[in-house]
Amino acid sequence: MTLAQVAVAAASDIKWLRNSSALLRRRIRYTAADSRWWGLVRLLTERLQLPLNGAARAATAALLGQTGALVRLDGDPSHSASLQVDLARYGSVFLGNLSRALVHETPKRRGRPARRSVGGPIAAARRYGIDLGLLRSALERTPAERLAMLEANAAFVRGMRKA
Repeated sequence: MTLAQVAVAAASDIKWLRNSSALLRRRIRYTAADSRWWGLVRLLTERLQLPLNGAARAATAALLGQTGALVRLDGDPSHSASLQVDLARYGSVFLGNLSRALVHETPKRRGRPARRSVGGPIAAARRYGIDLGLLRSALERTPAERLAMLEANAAFVRGMRKA
C-alpha cells in the first residue's frame, strides 16, 4: 500500500496522518491493519472529540478485544461514563474504504503500456513474414551440420566478392 491508500482506507487525509503520527510518535505502516487502527483513531477524534492520545488508547483496546461485535471501553473509574465501539459496523465501513483505496488509489504504471502480441512470438514472426519452415528445418540439424552450412555460405559469399 502507499501513503495515499492508507489515508483513503483510514478516511483521513495524508496531512492528518503525518501530523498524528508525529504527535503519537508512531510510525505509519502501509498495511490494512494499520489503516484500520488509524481509521478508528480518526473516527474517535473527529466524531467524539476525544484527544488524540485517548483515541489511540481506545482504538488499541477496541481492536485487541475483537471477541464480540460490541466492545465497551471503560474510561472513568467511577463507571459513570464509558465508550462502546461497534466493531462489526466499523469493520464494514473500513472494508468499503479499503476497497476504494486499493481500486481507485493504485498508482498508474509509468510509460507506455506493453504491446501484447496475439498468438505469441511465433505468430508475430509469421505475420512479419519470416519463413518458419526454414527455421524449423535449420533447427532440426545438428550443430555440426549447421556449422558446415555456414562455412559453405561464407565460401559462396567470398567467391562472389572475388568475381
